[in-house]
Amino acid sequence: MLSSPMMRQPGASHRLEIPVQAVIVILAAFLLFWELTEKDLWQDEAATAVLAVRMLKYGRPMAYDGVNLLTIDMQDSDDEATLNRRTADPKAAIDYYVAQGNFKADTTWKWQPWGLFAIAAVGIKLLGQTTLGARLPFALAGLATVPLLYRLVRQQFGSFPMAALSALLLVSNSYWILHARQCRYYSVSSLFLVLTLIAYARWQWGGKSAAALIATAWCWFQVDYGTVLPVLAVLFLEALLADRRAYWRTVTAGAILAATLAPFVYFYDLLHRGSDQDATWLDRFRQNLFNTNEYVVPVLVLLAAIFLLTRNWKSLPAGERRLVAVGCALLVAFTLWIPTVTVYSFVRYVIVAAPVGAMLTAWALVRLLERRRQLVWPAAAVLIFTPWLSVPLRAVARPPEWWEGSVWYRAELKDLRAEIFGHQPDPNRLVIDWLRKNAAPSDEILINYEDYPLMYYLPNPIRGGIATFRVEDDAKTPPRFAILRHSVDFVDWPIFNRELARYQWQPVPLKAPDIMWGNNPDPMGNDDPRAAPNLYIARRVESGGH
Repeated sequence: MLSSPMMRQPGASHRLEIPVQAVIVILAAFLLFWELTEKDLWQDEAATAVLAVRMLKYGRPMAYDGVNLLTIDMQDSDDEATLNRRTADPKAAIDYYVAQGNFKADTTWKWQPWGLFAIAAVGIKLLGQTTLGARLPFALAGLATVPLLYRLVRQQFGSFPMAALSALLLVSNSYWILHARQCRYYSVSSLFLVLTLIAYARWQWGGKSAAALIATAWCWFQVDYGTVLPVLAVLFLEALLADRRAYWRTVTAGAILAATLAPFVYFYDLLHRGSDQDATWLDRFRQNLFNTNEYVVPVLVLLAAIFLLTRNWKSLPAGERRLVAVGCALLVAFTLWIPTVTVYSFVRYVIVAAPVGAMLTAWALVRLLERRRQLVWPAAAVLIFTPWLSVPLRAVARPPEWWEGSVWYRAELKDLRAEIFGHQPDPNRLVIDWLRKNAAPSDEILINYEDYPLMYYLPNPIRGGIATFRVEDDAKTPPRFAILRHSVDFVDWPIFNRELARYQWQPVPLKAPDIMWGNNPDPMGNDDPRAAPNLYIARRVESGGH
């Protein structure tokens, strides 16, 4: 019999409850806000921030502001003649990316929903076009997720240990913390995931209407339509299976939500999306399975939760068993959905599900050790500090080449310390600070990658990037500065080399590490900048032949 007086009384007080909640929230705040502005925005963050700035200026996110262009940042394998036309002609480049579906004919952005940029715009409007202005709203969303997860588990499972452990496991998830500190959708999507589960529980077994669920899911779609869709599929399928007598109630709620989302599905052109995917579906599935097993929840824990759920289905309260079933189904859905719709299975695609992983882990631990409660917290410590339960699956979902983990301890804790407390040299900040002092606002800057941070922090015309925009557009003004990352292998190097060969360049004495990314929270982006060579930054010599 899996029940106890303490666990079956959701309203039961516990003398340590408020202090424990306070300590966990304070810990979360410390990890989310400490040195939040120590590194400048990296490429993906800056894309969000630049579009937010343009939303403030034009009323909508514009891919092109008449000077600088943003695209979806994916390399295209075109023939040389096509590439040559659009590297020298801005209009040809814009027409090309309109045809590719990056943005609309008037360059209005449509690749991500606008709610993401609206959130960033609020911070930038209040705090200026700064690192803090861009990141703070998302860090706050991450912080709000922690107590809301506690509340969800406490109300639905009626267990203080489960609630406290869920929140603690989330806060101790290194890559969830690092992603939640970013000016991107990650933390907001995690927040809406928890809010959606709260609203779903209130609707299904709390006696409330579906209005809160519809409103929450609609708002989530406006921030991250890629993640909300599989979640909604799982929730409405569960609702239909759990109570077939309420068939029309469920169908009506789903129809209302679908009708409110349909105009945005059309506007964002979601039915005609497509891009070249990396490797095979099976390869992406294994990569995503590895990421889930290492950074969201060990598959062994997920299997234990499914075993406990099926074995004790009749003895568990209806709300508890349904929420656990939903959590298990969501993680299974993510393992299938992500490799199907994405180009590559990055950790960021699955890390938004970390609150569900934390909830299921806490539930399984407390349930398994219900008669030996003194072992719950030592077992939790093992999960927090070691990957031991993740190791068995590595034989099936093998670690990728970039992975530098261990079988003895969680290497990501080292990454967390290095990123938040390590004060490592940031190539973006070093370059941007140098350009602020040495470049006139009208100087054109040629750069092969991490071009979006320059657009956010500097007033200069920026040419290049993965899109090779205006790399060879020298009819009026040649580039004044060149910044090249030789660590980047996903740009059209012949085009950049050809442009460099046209002029004479003088390297500048700036020691900025040549690493692929700046403050990238993904584990594949954690190159040690202290061991990297210097990136190439040079000033064009005026007598160089133009």
